[in-house]
Amino acid sequence: MKIGFVVHFFDFRNDVRRVIEEVSRQHEVILFVRKDDLHLVEALVSDTVALRVVAEKVNSLKNRLWDQMFRFFGKLPRSVQNFYLMEYFKISLDARPNVRTKAYSLLALAMKLPKTITYDHYLKNISFSGKTRIDDIGQFICFTDISDSYLFARLLSGKKSVKVYVYSWDHPCKQVKFSRKATYLVWHQGIRQDMVELQNTPAVQVKVIGASQFGYIHDFLSKPTETWQNHYPFEYLYFGCAIGILSLAQQEVHLIKAVSQLMLQAGSRFRLVVRPYPGLKDWSVYDPLKQLPNVVLDDAFRTGNMSVSDTHIMEKYVKIHFAKAFIHLGTTMGLEACFTQTPSLILDFPEFKRGAGILTIANFVHQYQNDKYLMAHDFPNVVRS
Repeated sequence: MKIGFVVHFFDFRNDVRRVIEEVSRQHEVILFVRKDDLHLVEALVSDTVALRVVAEKVNSLKNRLWDQMFRFFGKLPRSVQNFYLMEYFKISLDARPNVRTKAYSLLALAMKLPKTITYDHYLKNISFSGKTRIDDIGQFICFTDISDSYLFARLLSGKKSVKVYVYSWDHPCKQVKFSRKATYLVWHQGIRQDMVELQNTPAVQVKVIGASQFGYIHDFLSKPTETWQNHYPFEYLYFGCAIGILSLAQQEVHLIKAVSQLMLQAGSRFRLVVRPYPGLKDWSVYDPLKQLPNVVLDDAFRTGNMSVSDTHIMEKYVKIHFAKAFIHLGTTMGLEACFTQTPSLILDFPEFKRGAGILTIANFVHQYQNDKYLMAHDFPNVVRS
């Protein structure tokens, strides 16, 4: 069978590349990529798969109108706070200050408008070109967030077999491009429930298959413990930074400095190893931490793009394993640490002060997935003082 993977964030998703490589051993694989991503995908893909550039968007007045209509009036998940934080983060990645300022204003406006347009209604009304060859593909696999709505509209209108892998545990909480006409593949039963409750997806169209990201954890835990070597010649706590929005990242750094100071005051023999957030574009926000006597910045894993090598992924788990505790404010690493014997602690101090606008540490910590999966009141790993 020919299987078409519609891919994006290809540099950041090592596990997706690994899955595609495995599938290509038994099937003919075609990668459908946006023109802007072509050079990046070509550099990372093997010779066992072929590439096709997606050319479905039609630049018409009608399409531009519907794009803007969905942008401002498109239905949101019930967990609106997650959506807002994600959109704010995406805007913050733009290097142009004037563009960011305008986008922030438009986002603030959009959050005040009624949300009446479903994604399916939007897909039904946009026009696609039909130029991308798809007739020979037996199965399409897409990933959240949908990278090209025009191709997606064509696939669904043509009644192609389309499965969408919900890539992360927080995607049902924060994304909006979910159709009632596709089949969704999720990590586990809890996320299946999230799809139904947050996105109004029919339960029959959500299948539990597992988490591709956790394949690396499986590999790590399968290795003999004597092969793991501690990277640090001292005892330490490991803080995994979670925030990609600069103003919140600055607050996160302020908190790390406070934790460092408390450790010094307590005469702790431990050091604090801090792993920067990979998705934050400008790591200079972490520079003040380099001046602290008991803080070590674990920043050697960054490359020229968003990719992290498989070796560095394994090193991440080794560092978690040898830490006395893993500390975070709400990150997938905090979930991954739960598969090890290292305590995974999420901080929820009263000083974070919920309610003072959406852009607060408190609201970041209390995102839907954290409250549901990491912060049950009887969990001893929630640090509230």
